[in-house]
Amino acid sequence: MKTILWILLGYYLLKLVARLARPWASRYAQRKMEEAFRRAAPYRDPSPRNDTRAGEVSIDKRPPARRPSGNKVGEYIEFEEIE
Repeated sequence: MKTILWILLGYYLLKLVARLARPWASRYAQRKMEEAFRRAAPYRDPSPRNDTRAGEVSIDKRPPARRPSGNKVGEYIEFEEIE
């Protein structure tokens, strides 16, 4: 009986500590991610592409070149029916 009480007490203490530590851990992780983004910021493209006027469409990527389809699909084989 005493062991079960110690296990329950440990469980509830662990639960309480986790509840108190969660906001701190969340802020710590957020701070670390913010630092990582700030370190990566200088490596971004510094010049935004604002060469177009409002309402004008610009295409940055050229579609892949299509291969000519050609009529060469394959060799035609005529089968004979066997009775």
